Amino acid sequence: MIGRLGKLLISLVVTAMSPSIAVADPGKGLVSITFDDASRAQFDHGLRLAKAHGLVGTLFVPTGLIGDTPAPDAWTMTWDEVRAFLAAGWEIGAHGQSHVRLPDLGPAELLAEVSGSFSDITAQIGVAPESFSSPFGAISDATLDRIMEQYRFHLSWRGHGGRNPRTMFDPRQIGRLEVVNTMTAAEVCGEMVASARDGTWLVLLFHGITESAPGDYEVSARMVDEIFSCAAFLDRRGLIKVATVRDAARMIEAAQ
Repeated sequence: MIGRLGKLLISLVVTAMSPSIAVADPGKGLVSITFDDASRAQFDHGLRLAKAHGLVGTLFVPTGLIGDTPAPDAWTMTWDEVRAFLAAGWEIGAHGQSHVRLPDLGPAELLAEVSGSFSDITAQIGVAPESFSSPFGAISDATLDRIMEQYRFHLSWRGHGGRNPRTMFDPRQIGRLEVVNTMTAAEVCGEMVASARDGTWLVLLFHGITESAPGDYEVSARMVDEIFSCAAFLDRRGLIKVATVRDAARMIEAAQ
């Protein structure tokens, strides 16, 4: 959790940046939280922390890896756990079926990954997905064209380092900033403050979350808690709006 001193420092920085921001223009900065892979740790820690801070985000699900019952050694969620994200206000997006590099596939395999995950999610949760995240961030012109035939929004690891200018919105290439264990929560909080200052759409990407020492593609649950605390604080102040990818993208499209 961010303490009193941290909140005071954020307030001072934001107030100094711009009088117009200080009086709170709701939605001046947009922030979206995204989880890739639908891991059990994201359910155990990520959803719990997001609910504690009143935040929502977008969960990208590799549908072929999701089962109906939890296995002792399973690292992914069950469909009931995915539905728990939906019930908490999260958007459920697609991450292919098998979590493979899409550019390596032939046309039939690509179709199965893109359309199959769409059908799986629609059948399992009753809501058709609008957002797609390419596994490993691997794309080509052919895969991107195929994805956009089925989905409205595509998330990548490219483009503006996750700091997406609203005036240059491209639904095919929504960039994300991956949160890694070499960062600090203060640095990520600073990115959210910059979003408020610049009026950008900051999209954060999380993979693994752990309560022990984080490894590759993992961050600590404590760090996530601190980041979410900052996001909730800035949202309450009206300096940013935390929204799902779908809702944020629709807001940007409606304003154009």
